[in-house]
Amino acid sequence: MTLGELRAAVAQVVDSKDVTGQRRDAIHLLSGVLGMRPGDVVLRADREVPPADAERALIAARRYAEGVPLAYATGSAAFRALELLVDDRVLIPRPETEGLVDRVLAWQAVRGPGGVAVDVGTGSGCIALSLATEGRFDRVIGIDQSAAALVVARANGVRVGATVEWCEGDLLAPVRDVTPVVIVSNPPYIAEAEWEHLAPGVRDHEPRMALVADDEGMALTARLAREAFSCLRVGGLLAVEVDSARAERACEYAREAGFGDVSVAADQFGRPRYLLAIKE
Repeated sequence: MTLGELRAAVAQVVDSKDVTGQRRDAIHLLSGVLGMRPGDVVLRADREVPPADAERALIAARRYAEGVPLAYATGSAAFRALELLVDDRVLIPRPETEGLVDRVLAWQAVRGPGGVAVDVGTGSGCIALSLATEGRFDRVIGIDQSAAALVVARANGVRVGATVEWCEGDLLAPVRDVTPVVIVSNPPYIAEAEWEHLAPGVRDHEPRMALVADDEGMALTARLAREAFSCLRVGGLLAVEVDSARAERACEYAREAGFGDVSVAADQFGRPRYLLAIKE
């Protein structure tokens, strides 16, 4: 089977609402499954596809047609410059989280290189691996409470070829003897009452523990602020992705924890999304 023939077969399986959607989804599915750039899926239509690869692509298309998110169906997701392995053990990386990494790197560009960066709730490892490959830290540590998620993160570390220390534990417990210069996190921040109203692709497939938190979604953010203030070095940064509707409440938690320089930065859609707090 040629790549062009496979693309047509995948488009039929996907069966989107319109022809344009079918073609687009087929290209992205094949790109993810075969590890090709989307443009090459189109330009290399005459390329012969091994039967095993064609079967994997058709299986992924069937899963996607059944409502499985595209990243889980293909087993991969793009995050900044990285192509990462993902499955239902980890949250699918979002564009908003790429902006969180931008804020940390911009802060380091002013402060200078060095120090330890800690990613709390690392999941697929997308933040930690981006900081390890794009930043200039002496060490990068990725922490997650889920042993299953850390299996995925470690696999991504090997895939990317980046050195990250992976630790299992609750928030900052595994690094009590470390004094980080940066603590960054995309913690669960969805309220219990909001869970049932999420899109089915999210609610039915992504790990609930990576999305939902007590106290209207703020429990872990509040705890993280307190623990971060205790272990950050003076002048260090706490950078946390937060729910835009509760950004000011996140700022209050940071101030109550002892942070003096507290602000919120907007994401690419103009929504308040990133809590930035400096330990003075």
